[in-house]
Amino acid sequence: TMPCNDDVDDADDEYTNLCLSSLLPALSIHILLTFHLPSPSPSFLISLYIIVIILMYLPLYSGSIVEQATHFCSSQNIQHVTIQIEEGDTDTAPYGLGTYASRSTPTAGAAAAKAAHKVRDKARKIAAHLLEVSEEDLEWEVGKFYVKGSPEQSKTIQDIAFAAYTNHPQGLEAGLEATHYYDPPNLTFPFGSYICVVDIDPKTAEIKVRRFVAIDDCGNIINPMIVEGQIHGGLTQGLAPAMYEELIYDEDGNILNGNFMDYLLPTAVETPNWETDRTVTPSPHHPLGAKGVAESPTVGAPPAIANAVVDALSHLGVENMDIPITPYKVWQVLKEKGAVA
Repeated sequence: TMPCNDDVDDADDEYTNLCLSSLLPALSIHILLTFHLPSPSPSFLISLYIIVIILMYLPLYSGSIVEQATHFCSSQNIQHVTIQIEEGDTDTAPYGLGTYASRSTPTAGAAAAKAAHKVRDKARKIAAHLLEVSEEDLEWEVGKFYVKGSPEQSKTIQDIAFAAYTNHPQGLEAGLEATHYYDPPNLTFPFGSYICVVDIDPKTAEIKVRRFVAIDDCGNIINPMIVEGQIHGGLTQGLAPAMYEELIYDEDGNILNGNFMDYLLPTAVETPNWETDRTVTPSPHHPLGAKGVAESPTVGAPPAIANAVVDALSHLGVENMDIPITPYKVWQVLKEKGAVA
């Protein structure tokens, strides 16, 4: 957390201030992922090719499934419609550790890219064999390899998939599939800075987030819409412990607010307008230059909000307040400091 800035004009009689919070959360652990091109029958492969991505983790949100398909498509120039994903099926997938700690893209995404490269390299060898040219003479576009300078000489991925089982080069193993075990050489380090401006009404002690600007860096972005949604959701989740969520127990250890009428969760009504933007600093060791992002906002939002509130009350000698910072806690501070009757 960086020092707060006092150069914000007060709004009427409200206590107002802002605070800047910086964050560097990340964790990446290896995950296993397999690609294969199934061959139920030669006629199936001729009429349609489907790339099956087998993931040994069950995503916590559907977006990571889309991202894995996007990883492969972006690596191979393949239309999304051809991608089929199996996830979390212990009957078909290799061993994996699951998804947590923003690790899906740093680990499963990297494995997807590496496996895709293996499939692409083998497909290129088969295409060169079929076209009777060297691998260096081939170019790839969506759905096919073609000879440089002679685009009419080409082989579609369907042709290549069929040939992988029926007419592959001598000495090359049959099939068109790949498994990659990715063990990251280092962590990825997403980072960012958040600026929060709050207003506090001295009459009601209500806290209002006037502005919240979040700048994140998660490296190269695979799917901008999903990243934006992750950040918006994470910021709202970070707002919750800063101002609302708290488990309250009596002296005997009985929970007193065990339902959602008493345990407060922020809704769209309480959630401010998040102003987001990004910088892009690719990870130097990730195959796609990508990093995790899901938990960055939950790390940065609470201290930005809490420190903005404390800074707004700093003229009263307030240096710290425990979260969640509720209107009642603010009122207690104002009364203690003689700011209200």
